[in-house]
Amino acid sequence: MNPLSYFYTLRSYVEAYAGLLGRRFISIIWVAAICVVIWFYGYLAAYGDFKPLASASARLTLIGIIIAAWFAYLVFTTIRDRRRDKKLVEGIERDAEAEAAASQQAEVGEIHNRLKEALQLLRRITKKRFGYIYELPWYVIFGAPGSGKTTALTNSGLKFPLGDALGSNSVQGIGGTRNCNWWFTDEAILIDTAGRYTTQDDLNGAAKAGWEGFLGLLRKYRRSQPINGALVTLSIGDLLTRDPEAQREEVRAIRQRLSELDELLHARVPVYLLLTKADLLTGFVEFFDGFNKSDREQVWGTTFGLDESYKAANLPERFMEEFTLLQQRVDAMLIERLQQEPNPELRGRIFRFPAELTSLKERLHEVVTELCSGSKLVEAPLLRGIYFASGTQREETVAVPRMRRSYFLPRLFKEVIFGEASLVARDKRLSGRQLLFRRAAYASAVLLLAVVLTSWTATYIQNTTALAAAERRIDAYEQLARGVPVRDVSDADFLRILPALDNLAAVTTDFSKTRVWPVSLGLDQEGKVASRQREAYQRALNALLLPRMLVQLQKDMAETTDVTRTFDALKLYGMLGGLGPMDADFASLEAEDMFTKLYPDEGRAAARKALIAHANVMARGALPPIELDKTLIAKARDIIRSQNIASRAYDILAEYRESRALPAWSPAGALGPLGEQAFERTSKAPLSEGIPGLFSATGYRTVVLTGITDAAREALDEQWVRGDPNPAGVTVDTVAQATLQLYFDTFEQRWSTILADIRVKPSQTIGDAAETTRILAGKPGPVETITKSIVATTDLRGPGAEIASAASDSLPASTTALASAANAPDPFGRLREALKAPAGQSPPAEQPKDAPRSEIGQLEPILQRVQEQLSRATTSTAEVAKVFDVDSQLTDANQDLLQQARKLPAPVDTWMAGLAADVGSLAVKSARSRISDAWAAEGAGFCSNVVTGRYPFERKSPRDVAMSDFIRLFGPEGLFKTFFKEKLEAFVDTSASPWGWKGTFGAASIPSTAIAQFENADKINRAFFPAGSDNPSITINVKPVSLTEAASAVMLEIEGERVVYFHGPIQSKSITWPSTEASNASRLAFQPGGWQQALTENGDWSPFRLFDDADIAIQGDDLFRAKFQQDGQAAEFDVQFGSVLNPFRLEALGAFSCPAQF
Repeated sequence: MNPLSYFYTLRSYVEAYAGLLGRRFISIIWVAAICVVIWFYGYLAAYGDFKPLASASARLTLIGIIIAAWFAYLVFTTIRDRRRDKKLVEGIERDAEAEAAASQQAEVGEIHNRLKEALQLLRRITKKRFGYIYELPWYVIFGAPGSGKTTALTNSGLKFPLGDALGSNSVQGIGGTRNCNWWFTDEAILIDTAGRYTTQDDLNGAAKAGWEGFLGLLRKYRRSQPINGALVTLSIGDLLTRDPEAQREEVRAIRQRLSELDELLHARVPVYLLLTKADLLTGFVEFFDGFNKSDREQVWGTTFGLDESYKAANLPERFMEEFTLLQQRVDAMLIERLQQEPNPELRGRIFRFPAELTSLKERLHEVVTELCSGSKLVEAPLLRGIYFASGTQREETVAVPRMRRSYFLPRLFKEVIFGEASLVARDKRLSGRQLLFRRAAYASAVLLLAVVLTSWTATYIQNTTALAAAERRIDAYEQLARGVPVRDVSDADFLRILPALDNLAAVTTDFSKTRVWPVSLGLDQEGKVASRQREAYQRALNALLLPRMLVQLQKDMAETTDVTRTFDALKLYGMLGGLGPMDADFASLEAEDMFTKLYPDEGRAAARKALIAHANVMARGALPPIELDKTLIAKARDIIRSQNIASRAYDILAEYRESRALPAWSPAGALGPLGEQAFERTSKAPLSEGIPGLFSATGYRTVVLTGITDAAREALDEQWVRGDPNPAGVTVDTVAQATLQLYFDTFEQRWSTILADIRVKPSQTIGDAAETTRILAGKPGPVETITKSIVATTDLRGPGAEIASAASDSLPASTTALASAANAPDPFGRLREALKAPAGQSPPAEQPKDAPRSEIGQLEPILQRVQEQLSRATTSTAEVAKVFDVDSQLTDANQDLLQQARKLPAPVDTWMAGLAADVGSLAVKSARSRISDAWAAEGAGFCSNVVTGRYPFERKSPRDVAMSDFIRLFGPEGLFKTFFKEKLEAFVDTSASPWGWKGTFGAASIPSTAIAQFENADKINRAFFPAGSDNPSITINVKPVSLTEAASAVMLEIEGERVVYFHGPIQSKSITWPSTEASNASRLAFQPGGWQQALTENGDWSPFRLFDDADIAIQGDDLFRAKFQQDGQAAEFDVQFGSVLNPFRLEALGAFSCPAQF
């Protein structure tokens, strides 16, 4: 078949469907083109690594969305056109009814029926249900009455498809008036207005109202293009015969109507001036009689350029130029036409025709000048052209009878006027929006083109840069890996291979780094490079990293005997060597632990992170078969056989990535920054160290319950690691149950250990204790805060929904384990009860200030009291006893704290008891410090001056303590008695010997060297100052016992009081010391010998010194025997006192020293 036949057939189909679909045909082509592009090239669209249309389903989805949107657009426009047509018809009918109300009623029905018939027929002809009225351009024709408007239309050669159906070519009286004819052609709708609309010379204004109403109707229902053009008819007969002034009035009226068109329709309407009745020019018919049908259909006149039409001021002169050309053409045809005509009469008429035409020149110049006139306020009409035509011929204009014909009309309408249907300048506001839309569309197209070109250019540059960088990295890898052994590897130097692996792994990273433009539109080369890079990278990992990890694992297994570490190392060793199935997650975790252990410091954090990433990639790739060390495997298996399966399942559970990701519980996190200042760890470990998140209620519910069966199953599946089959009768359920119980035991042990290690921070001073108690008594109190945290974190009771969730299909064999979970231990239940308010109490927010508190809540007021008293103690200037004695408010508050602590559960009881003991100890310490200061100020110096180096406190000292000083120190009103009563009595326990500080909270007294000296001072006082006497008074009963034969007599004199013994009856004598005699000497003399040889001591303490010279034998508490010897002579005396406190042998005197520090 001829190829042209295909072309013409295809063109006929296209034209048919294009005519049927109209403007929608273009949209079909665009939608189809877009869908084809998406289907065949959509996979190339990429945003970095993201390719949204890579899959066929994604492309089909987008195509479906586009088609659905197009159908929605069709439905919308169809409904819109239907509503618009309906509004127009209803408007026309309403106007017709309104007009009929003022005229004849009988005519309304006929007009209405003929309009409906015309519209229905027009719809059938256009083959459209909706929008048919808008498918054809609309033109308005107006001119003076009798100017030939209707004649021109009737003889225009246009097809009127409604003529046969309606009985005429037009529908009359539509649009609210019967003086307007609507001509329906197959190419346009022509509205022939009454001549009086143009002149509007009626007195009642009906013509003006009808004209404006007609334009308003067009404006209302054809907003975008009310009309496509205006055809103005001007009769040549009027130009030839009418008075010039009348002619100017008519042209001005036409000019006014044209201005009203532009103003009322908000559009620049193209205007075509048609000079009708050209046959009235003498010789016109005869001149053109020789034209055939085709010649008569041509256009006779001039069409201005569009730019010229907009410059209306130049049109009159431009018309004159064109008219001159028209004359020249007629003149050129004259000779030929005269030669063709044989009839002399007709030749005469032909000869006169050019002159007749020339006579119109000035008149037409005036007409054009008037029509094109404008001002700053009124724009000139958009005059497109001026044309001559003749619709028919009147008998008086034809010299010889002939058939009447039309001249110069058909092609004028079809090719010129209808060809410029879209030239009308639309509503300025609407045109502005449409112009904006068009510009936006153009801008979008330009932008799209710019995006495409930019994407291609940027991608090319990016690819060039990235490929160059990739080549450099590959070269660097080859150089770095060249000297690294890959066979018989014996080292585990990971840092040596790291640079090479880093370079190879980063081959494709430069594609992302250099990507400044995210859209590649198919030119991105990263995918091609990445596929090759992945293969090379995996080979490098297998050659460089894998053997060194195996060496490290061999080293770990050889050096450790820890079961868990050996098991994990052996499992990873077997996975990497192909002994067992690969678990990439386990391998990644173990590699992370390995490299963290090898490179723990922060300086190698980047290297550690990189090695972990390399190992992770390697574990997920294909590994080559490797021969493993069977001897080492056998040794490791011997070690791990000691671990039962439940313990292994527990280790697996603890090593899950989910377990590691759980946040740890720490005392610091529970206490907060302020509470952290009041607590510490007994072990000196930081408070930030705590318990792994696995041992929490969250870890129990989210990891233990949901993962314990998987851990048990995994432990059973590790028989290839152990090298032995699983024991008979061991199932996932039994292992899970045993693992859960092991978890519970470890849970309690870990929590008990850490809580026992927490204590209230000991204070060094009363001020420190006041600050600590202030923090503890604050709101919210740290004690209550950490207690709530402990209770919430350790509450494993009744998981309820969690257990039900765990008992799903994922845990089919864990029923026994879950039954055990339902009975989970509650080690801190008592602590939870201590947080609860008494039964029936309202919520805390609604409680009155004095409402009963929970047991822990009752600590708050007690701690506040302790804090207040401690603060007072740091600033009080009162006597020490008033602040610190056992009856003080501080002691009372501290006793209340201790009593409340004894009611509380662990560990709060230990914390608060420790705080109370600390406060009590600090109170005593502070009291002792103040007493030391007072003693240093009031008596230490004097006491030291009196006692140090003096007799009787230092027996061998030649210097005596002055009796007055002795009385001042030890007398009833002496320094020791007074100081003790004022400063010490409240704090010293004198109920037993030795004296000591009163024990805190009723405990045993606390011994003290200083208090011991005050006890010695008290004994001295009681021994030397009996019955509270002001001065020393000692009654001494001296009784001679024996005298050697070598001596005839012996005499003992104590400060003037003598006891004489002559081998006869024994008589005792009572002596009082100190004596009232003036003498302060004491002597012992034998006879013979006399006073010259007597043992003599002088001074206030002479009796004491004298008895120091004798041999003393204690006979009782109040009795001793003194034996004096001199030159072979000896005498014995029994010395008895009135008190068991024997001053002469008082230990307190020898032990006494002045207190220095309390």
